Amino acid sequence: MTTADAETGRPRTTRVDCRPSGSRYLVFAPDDDSAWYRDLLVSPQATLEIDGVPHAARAVPLEGGEPGFALHLLEVDAARGRAIADQLLVHHGELRKTLAAARAELDGAPAARRTELRGELLGHCVTFCNDLRMHHLREDGAFTAIEKAHPGLAPALKRLRQEHESVSRALCDLDRLLQGKGEIDRAALRDEFERVVKGLEEHFAYEEANLLPALRGEDQVAPSG
Repeated sequence: MTTADAETGRPRTTRVDCRPSGSRYLVFAPDDDSAWYRDLLVSPQATLEIDGVPHAARAVPLEGGEPGFALHLLEVDAARGRAIADQLLVHHGELRKTLAAARAELDGAPAARRTELRGELLGHCVTFCNDLRMHHLREDGAFTAIEKAHPGLAPALKRLRQEHESVSRALCDLDRLLQGKGEIDRAALRDEFERVVKGLEEHFAYEEANLLPALRGEDQVAPSG
């Protein structure tokens, strides 16, 4: 099960024992100090991997004061589909703002501050990477429910899952460049940064073009290339 760290927001993955209960899964914490238990008290969204398949889940505290949760797996109906579409755009907007802040840092740093550029950009990169990892982990879980409700989206969802992996690799390349020792090569940094941005914008655009119409109940078109 993956939760968002209650303090940092970073993804936290924990192996837990779940008990099926109807359409839910019950998960019990050894005590109320368990890290994932505290995470879910702050943010009840979780991604539950069952037999290798990720599922988006909403955690509801168990009654009676026992430390644990009932995990309700996401099901996509018309109303839920519209809500997912709206939230998808919100998340993409937030991620684009973080990228814009990093670009402004890269473009606007005067010569006197270039020795500080790596630290500034690294801060933006760490924030962005954490946010994007959490976003993609939750999307992977939601895709399972979306594909069940909209089987025709299977090719688009397969491509999006693959892009999640390629985007992660590109961010790792950028992070290695920022973490490296010695004088930073501004041109190389800019090229790597723009490669990441280009890949993300293409990913966001494809996702919005192919998922939003179906989630909003509009006429669906074949996945674009």
